[in-house]
Amino acid sequence: MIYYEVHIGVEKHWDSSSFTYMHDSELSQGTLVRVSFGRQKKIGSIVKKVKKPTYACKPIESTYSFALNQETAAFMSWLQAYYFATSGQVHSLFFPSYLTVKEKTIVINSPEHSDAPNLTLKQQGAISSINATKAPTVLHGITGSGKTRMYINLIVDQLKKGRNVLLLYPEISLTSQIVNEIQQYAPVVNFHSKLTNAQRSKLWYTVMSSEKPLVVTGPRSSLFLPHKNLGIIIVDEAHESSYKQENDLRYSGIYAAAGLAKAHNAKLLLGSATPPVTETAHILSKGGALVCLHEKAIVSEFDHTISVVDAKKRELFSKHPLLSNKLIDTVTQTLYSKKQILLFINRRGTAKLVLCSSDSCDWQAECRSCDLPLTFHHDTHNLICHTCGRKQQVVRICPVCESETRLQSLGSKAIVEDIQKLFPNAKIGRYDSDTDSADSFHENYDDIKNGSVDILIGTQQLVKGLDLPLLSMVGVLQADLSLHFPDFSSDERTFQLLTQVIGRVGRGHAKSTIIVQTFQPDNPIIQFSTHEDWHAFNEAELIKREKHLLPPYIFYAKLLFRAKSLDKADKLAVACIKSINNESDSVVVEGPVPSFYVKRGDNFYVQLHLKSTSRSSLLRAIEKVPKMTIIDLDPVSLL
Repeated sequence: MIYYEVHIGVEKHWDSSSFTYMHDSELSQGTLVRVSFGRQKKIGSIVKKVKKPTYACKPIESTYSFALNQETAAFMSWLQAYYFATSGQVHSLFFPSYLTVKEKTIVINSPEHSDAPNLTLKQQGAISSINATKAPTVLHGITGSGKTRMYINLIVDQLKKGRNVLLLYPEISLTSQIVNEIQQYAPVVNFHSKLTNAQRSKLWYTVMSSEKPLVVTGPRSSLFLPHKNLGIIIVDEAHESSYKQENDLRYSGIYAAAGLAKAHNAKLLLGSATPPVTETAHILSKGGALVCLHEKAIVSEFDHTISVVDAKKRELFSKHPLLSNKLIDTVTQTLYSKKQILLFINRRGTAKLVLCSSDSCDWQAECRSCDLPLTFHHDTHNLICHTCGRKQQVVRICPVCESETRLQSLGSKAIVEDIQKLFPNAKIGRYDSDTDSADSFHENYDDIKNGSVDILIGTQQLVKGLDLPLLSMVGVLQADLSLHFPDFSSDERTFQLLTQVIGRVGRGHAKSTIIVQTFQPDNPIIQFSTHEDWHAFNEAELIKREKHLLPPYIFYAKLLFRAKSLDKADKLAVACIKSINNESDSVVVEGPVPSFYVKRGDNFYVQLHLKSTSRSSLLRAIEKVPKMTIIDLDPVSLL
């Protein structure tokens, strides 16, 4: 019997992720094996042979016919070091529980076209600039400039060289559009969380075993497939916050993509109409390139107009308190023209707040666990906490003064009701994270594209890189809703969101109209957005961040401490400060402060902010934090 040290993916609270198992034959380093760990079955990799231990060992139950390749092993080591992660955290990403013992694969459809689509002269110039350097590159292309067509040309070029491609997209809602376009020119494996475990297992084995070059598409989880010989990694819609993992190992999909590209000696390309400020600055500071496309791919006789409506002027809202007269009239005209309308409101539910109607009473419906306002959903007649998910029945009578309750701050569900009353013959579709999967935008994209819905109403899901040929009007109901969140990234998020919303039209299909309703029409962020001027915004944002020593001029870490009482959580944070200050004088510690969502479920949260001009100094400080601290390096938000 031979004894082996085996790395397996176990939870963070284990002191080690390496355990000793026995087997009756020789196994090489990196070989994948299946072992029993408690009541679970885990996949691990052979680290090395070891001497027979003094305690009883479990046997290795089965072995796989392959081992980790050098690139994957290098990427795993990079990820562990870059995010101060445990080996178990990293291994759990790469050795998924859905992987079956039977190594089944799928048959990949052959593409319809052998050559890439034709490009405009501007697009050809941009491709030449991208290929002129091996360094990471940011592609800033306005909406409608043809970034996807450029991606396909880059992909086909790599496949002809015998190299594989990884194309990341931010969310599953974009799957249909992206995959349908790319698979016309290249063999595609599309990996995402909506697949069954059996389907994901087959795709994992397909990526691992394929001898022919292929394209893997998917969200951030696709980074951890067993990639081979990658030639280019494309991160589409690189500005999206969904590339950041917000639990367990809180990695950035963009930084992880850079680490994967380094392991494969592959090109990294970030594409966006609104490139992220911090990541773009980091790439340029290290010799990377910025390539810009400022022209639409399709030269069209159709123009688009943008109107900004001042929501403070209530005389402009005589027909509806939330919908301006101009917006209602434009919807009417657009429906008459048999074109589609998109109404965007960045708030789910029917109403954000349920309040007492009495001026002398300040009661509002709050979650018993989180002490946060409950959101009213009229379709289920429930109040729901969007932090912990708790539900309760609607409160009609104030429990304090017995006055009637009222709704305030309407959300997407309420708008649907009002729009249906205003336009009873229109076919309306609501798309947000409360929508059932069968009715989701992703599942019904082809029908919507062909005109099955007249008016699309929803939140951020509707504005992520979509191309709807029949869409000719966009209405933004509350453009400044997220503008003054107490967070360093609120201006950037607002700019990106508004620019992406506006970019859903004006793509050469038809004459189009954009109406932006806001209480702050002269705010610079609103102005930058409505003029679609990323360069001016980026310059102004960098000046502000340098003045206040914010990313990209500083490296940040957010440390979260949770306890059953706010006082206990605060004491944990204070004790952590002492440990950090005793070890490092190059790290500034801010806090402790209660988290923006101070209570979630049964726990209270307090946080510290660590910042330093040196990321290595930040990592050394993090080595001293207590074991159960929640660590968020490179946070996209401090809320």
